[in-house]
Amino acid sequence: MKTVLFLDFDGVLYDTLKEAYVLCRHVCRGVDFFAPIEPDIYSKFYRYKFLVFNSWQYMYLMKALSEGAGYTDEEFIERYNYLISHRDLDEEEIFETKYTNSRHYLIENYPDYVDSLEEKFPFYDMVDSLDRDKFDILVVSRKNSFAIKRKGVDFKIIGKEELSGVINKSEFIERYIVENNTSRAFFVDDNSHNLIPCQNIPNLTCILAGWGNIAIGEKGMTQQEAFQLIK
Repeated sequence: MKTVLFLDFDGVLYDTLKEAYVLCRHVCRGVDFFAPIEPDIYSKFYRYKFLVFNSWQYMYLMKALSEGAGYTDEEFIERYNYLISHRDLDEEEIFETKYTNSRHYLIENYPDYVDSLEEKFPFYDMVDSLDRDKFDILVVSRKNSFAIKRKGVDFKIIGKEELSGVINKSEFIERYIVENNTSRAFFVDDNSHNLIPCQNIPNLTCILAGWGNIAIGEKGMTQQEAFQLIK
């Protein structure tokens, strides 16, 4: 029986946050894709990204960023949670459509520029070195599959399209483990929101990727520590 390794993409295999920021900035503020990234705003976008685990939530992150220049961490998180609790589903749909279409446009027309915004973590190559006779490796991500496949990822991809019918990644992972009678599995993610619902799934070990965009005050594993535990 093979060990199953479930991996998030953004923040675990690749650092793609600059790409996300460029897209959000364009959709929400009309800023040109190629305009220089503003270090002060981007640093806050990076700091609070842990609040986002679905792409539509970026809309509320950007709103909070535009409002809260002088917010403390506590005040920012409180404001973000308020916005999330008063969702505008129509506005979210417009945002997500523009966000996805903008990503398609950039990838199709400026792939080198997109690549310059993304950086592969060493953890990717560590995982890629695992014996495929002993491991089944699945990328489980809310990112669109086409944006992952273009990176030449040599693992099975479960993207946004495949996860459209589940509320949380835990639903897919638990079903997969049961259906495949899996006796040993790992799930690596940089967002506690995705890991917490998985903690009671039998035969599954959850790993918080400390090299990703984890929450303020959290401490996850290093890439080497995670790899050593898995192999």
